[in-house]
Amino acid sequence: MNWSSVAQATSDVLSILLIVRLLSLRLHNIYRIFCFFLAFDLFFSVVSWLEELIHNPRLDYRITWITLSAIGWILSLCLVYGLLQAILAGLPGILRFSRKLLNVSFIGVVVLSLLTIRIDIAVTGSSGYLAGFVDPVGKAVRIAFDLERVISTVALLVLLLILVFVLWFPVQMSRNLAVFSIGFVIYFAAKTGLMLTRGFWSEQSLLLVSNLIAFILAACYAYWTIFITREGESAHVRIGHRWDSGEQQRLIGQLEAMNTSLLRAARR
Repeated sequence: MNWSSVAQATSDVLSILLIVRLLSLRLHNIYRIFCFFLAFDLFFSVVSWLEELIHNPRLDYRITWITLSAIGWILSLCLVYGLLQAILAGLPGILRFSRKLLNVSFIGVVVLSLLTIRIDIAVTGSSGYLAGFVDPVGKAVRIAFDLERVISTVALLVLLLILVFVLWFPVQMSRNLAVFSIGFVIYFAAKTGLMLTRGFWSEQSLLLVSNLIAFILAACYAYWTIFITREGESAHVRIGHRWDSGEQQRLIGQLEAMNTSLLRAARR
């Protein structure tokens, strides 16, 4: 058994344990999108294992990888936006404004990343940029790698914006939601960092990057399995710095005033 198999098996086992944990705590309805994400990750793993086992030369595993990866990107963004909605559920005005801002930011990051790809092609030439990918499917795989980096970067930026917001303002959330937030920040930060350095790795070392991402995801699964509790759904926390009573009330007043102003602006 090689390291890739160990990394994937570890991630799969911990993913199953986390699903069982959420079901036993009856939290699967509350975190429905997250459960879909876990189930899809397992499905992706099973499909990859079956393709490797069957090894039919008529089947191009790269097409399967691109298709399933695209679905995974959508689920990842849904997770992040769902997290945003859960944290700002009590502030609908700020939530609506944040959605619009993040949609614009997402489009901007995608456009910027596509321009970066075009510049890379212009500087190194298409043959250099797509070295080792001489067929159309190979080129599509190379582009898919870049799009995966873009999606991961967008998810990280959104999470960091949410983190900065809740660190500054005394936003109250359930303890489980805080645990999920910390885990997602760690996962997307590590994944984005590794993918941004992918260009400095040799083709032989790219497998190591994938293994590291799998182990990090497995660690996040273990973290969530241990710290997600039924009591954590009703227990509320604030993860920002400690405010004195007067400062906290002032910030809460600013937050409510901001929310009211944005609601009024949306009705115009």
